[in-house]
Amino acid sequence: MMVTFIAMMIESEAAKSIEAGKRKYRAYFVKTKIYARYKADVDSILTIDGYEDCIVTE
Repeated sequence: MMVTFIAMMIESEAAKSIEAGKRKYRAYFVKTKIYARYKADVDSILTIDGYEDCIVTE
């Protein structure tokens, strides 16, 4: 459930712009480690839904 929520939040920002989606992705996975256990599943959802451009490492 949390995985779906995070993916949805990133995708809704990415619908505005890819940069906004990247900022949201960074907020969840780069700037904090709290959500690290969800990262692989969120990455899978983003890739399947066509938002792989939002996946960043820094």
